[in-house]
Amino acid sequence: GDDFLPDSSRWKPLLVFVNSRSGPQQGELLITQLRGLLNPIQVWDLVNGGPEEILESFTTSFSRLRILVCGGDGTVSWIVSTMEKMKIQRVPPIAILPLGTGNDLARIHGWGGGYNNEPLTAILEQVAESYSSWLDQWEMTIENKKGKVKEVKSFFNYLGVGADAQAALQVHLLRESRPQLFFSRVVNKAWYGVFGAEDILKATSVNLPHEITLIADGVEVPLPEDSQGIILLNIDSYAGGVPLWSLGTKGESEANSPFGSRHNSWNGGPLKRSRSLDMIKEMKEKQTDSAAANLPFERVDSVEDLAASLALSEEEKYTKVTACERPSSCQDGFLDIVSIRGAFHLGQIRVGLSHAQKLCQCREATIIIKRKVSVQIDGEPWRQNVCTLRVKRKKDAAIMLHRSADDSHGVETEVANLLDWAEGRKLIDDRVHAALMKEFSRRIESKTRQRREQSHRGSAFSLKRAMASTGNLGPGGPSPGIMF
Repeated sequence: GDDFLPDSSRWKPLLVFVNSRSGPQQGELLITQLRGLLNPIQVWDLVNGGPEEILESFTTSFSRLRILVCGGDGTVSWIVSTMEKMKIQRVPPIAILPLGTGNDLARIHGWGGGYNNEPLTAILEQVAESYSSWLDQWEMTIENKKGKVKEVKSFFNYLGVGADAQAALQVHLLRESRPQLFFSRVVNKAWYGVFGAEDILKATSVNLPHEITLIADGVEVPLPEDSQGIILLNIDSYAGGVPLWSLGTKGESEANSPFGSRHNSWNGGPLKRSRSLDMIKEMKEKQTDSAAANLPFERVDSVEDLAASLALSEEEKYTKVTACERPSSCQDGFLDIVSIRGAFHLGQIRVGLSHAQKLCQCREATIIIKRKVSVQIDGEPWRQNVCTLRVKRKKDAAIMLHRSADDSHGVETEVANLLDWAEGRKLIDDRVHAALMKEFSRRIESKTRQRREQSHRGSAFSLKRAMASTGNLGPGGPSPGIMF
């Protein structure tokens, strides 16, 4: 344990989990190489058993443990949910060596879209120099017609209903029956394109606006008539790195608004307020009293937040929810909800020829499913019967490790090390340390997001300019016969 380390306040032991079945099946070779670089007991193949026992052993022995997960986003979710059930006192942060197909969680934390046989020594150094980053976790409850809870699922990345989930379901069924057809990341993605094209012909989600109802923070948000899918985003990376929210566009909310054009009264009467200021203050006092027992990275709304969300008329609530003015963040407690026009539209978005339509941003969402539709969370698809889906944020965030940017010269790492040093010297306690790390993580995320958005916009512009120069992109879009 810590007693065997030269300096337990500085040394950070590493535990590696490898899913040898993830993605293009690189896991077995990685296990051999990692066991040659590390002590073999630090490397665990998840095919040989779950992570519970090894986690119990390492987390009770080392106070500053770090975890490296070699696998896809689903493997990361497995490790996080296991630690959540174990109620570990000090949860170790997680770095990712991406072996899956989409690897969206790895992308937003700086670990790239896939492992391409880079030197493992360099990757281990990057893990040592990475810094903690917080990640909202979301919970989806499935209720039947009578309101009885049938199942509860968790997700990190996104929840999709409609066309995107249908394509994911077809790929999943094929992968289960014929896994030998999924032998590389490129081939895996190609299958999504094949089944997406099939869905274009079948148009299985063409009536989606009449088959589901979306309610965001208590406000019904009408779907566009051409919508064939909605996606609830926690992170702005979808299906292998597509930033649906940051590159999305806002539709004409006035046309879809149940209140029609903006005015100062509804049905001829004065706008009604949903809560009085006294009630808001009373709620705030109760929340403040209970906040002392909360971890510092749990968000506590201010009086202004409560006033904004509670003391509003119904029309004002709708306007606020559908404003879509906040940048996407995986740490702000908001879901970003977009609409797509089908599988072909998703293909256009992937290559920068179109955009998702922004619908709203909310802290809680309800989806009423009136007919059987396809649903997916983080790449896990299924056919869902008539029910109500309720989505809300979990109490505790997951703690990830974000790779330090190459052009930062290790500044993020030094700040994180400074806070660790201050806690080790008893200059700050663990609560202050966690609060400062969360705020530091939030600010770094904002800077990283700006750089990423600039990069995506530059790539999309270059693609459009190249296609225009070859005559493939005219005023009406791509010429007939070119498929995206």
